[in-house]
Amino acid sequence: MLISWNLLNDILTIPASLQEVAERLTLTGCEVESVDYPCALLKDVRSARIEKMERHPLKENLFVASVHDCAGSALVVTAAPNLSAGDIVPWGRPGAVLADGAVLGVRDFDGVESCGMLLSAAELGIPEAADEFGILRLPSETAPGEDVKRLLGLDDAILDLSVTPNRGDLLSMLGVAREVFALFPEARWKKDLASFPANGKNAQWPVEFRGISLQDDGCPLYCLGLITGLRSGPSPLRTRIMLTLLGMRPISAMVDATNLAMLMLGQPTHAFDAGRLASPEITVRSARAGEETRTLDGKSHKLEPGDMLITSGGLAVGIAGVMGGENSEILESTRNVFLESAIFDAIRVSRTSRRLGITSEAAFRYARIVDAKITETSLQYIFSLLEEWGAAEAGYSVLRASTKLPEERTVSLTRSSLKKILLTEDMEEAA
Repeated sequence: MLISWNLLNDILTIPASLQEVAERLTLTGCEVESVDYPCALLKDVRSARIEKMERHPLKENLFVASVHDCAGSALVVTAAPNLSAGDIVPWGRPGAVLADGAVLGVRDFDGVESCGMLLSAAELGIPEAADEFGILRLPSETAPGEDVKRLLGLDDAILDLSVTPNRGDLLSMLGVAREVFALFPEARWKKDLASFPANGKNAQWPVEFRGISLQDDGCPLYCLGLITGLRSGPSPLRTRIMLTLLGMRPISAMVDATNLAMLMLGQPTHAFDAGRLASPEITVRSARAGEETRTLDGKSHKLEPGDMLITSGGLAVGIAGVMGGENSEILESTRNVFLESAIFDAIRVSRTSRRLGITSEAAFRYARIVDAKITETSLQYIFSLLEEWGAAEAGYSVLRASTKLPEERTVSLTRSSLKKILLTEDMEEAA
């Protein structure tokens, strides 16, 4: 499990260094296998505004950009076709260091001296965060002269945690933050992701939907949200970078929002193109012997009765807790989305995932038990992200169906049981 040190500090005020946190996590059973600084070599890259773009006087495939970073102006030669006057871009002046360790200087391009380089996402060490070919364009509100490494969160440290099968609660930023909070009594919460406010509680759905049917006791809770007016496009640059640093490939605003929610809260979700479903309803049932379905990875799978399916109009649109179906995939043309957040039986998801050879991030978490208290919260989190990014509208009530959820229990902790489990009788320290 990869954890962002920057994100952890956004959630908590931590009265300890990264090294102290890593050591204490390891000592208490959550081993930190490594600490990586993905962009450690990157240095002295600043944001700059392009004041003028002209063709190179001798080279048709090159452009000459006049750039300004508050410390002064200079000419930089580039082959990138995606730039125009007014764009804010990363500029490495002579002496700046790229992510691969290369040191920039002054270079002559047929009579035009280029002072350093305008940089792409790859040269910053985050190739998958790019949303277009060419130089990385920074948000338009970025002021010239900003330290790009700090501005984009490239100064982050990534902790790789070895999470044991009984600690599924640590498969999220929220879970690790709770662990750190318990280990450092002086720590203080900055934001409580677990109590994310409900959005559009009383708004009725403007599209036809006939309900949720739970026909398999392996799904005790199923929540469904509605997103309308989805606009195809990328998520914000900082989000794409964070996903990249945490080992996930940015795809689109819709997909990135669901992946970010899973990384932050630990709850897998899945988005269905509402217009591609066979019927305006969702049913969770057991697979029939010999039934087949084709998943998002383009592979067909032969199912067994122990597998759980998400269906619409009798047709499978996803393997519950494992992977969604290709026939309801979000496309560029998708406008209305049904967003699933549910609880599925851990053992059955694990067996299906292993038998079919599908090692998805969702299955990994479901196999280690997901907290039912964040099922609906995760939907509200995603709704708010999409609205904040201007990618969709989501002010509608969440539909909910449930069977028998585990009852909350109060567990008494005694001195003798504490000694048996942790070999200590210090009740005050245990609290």
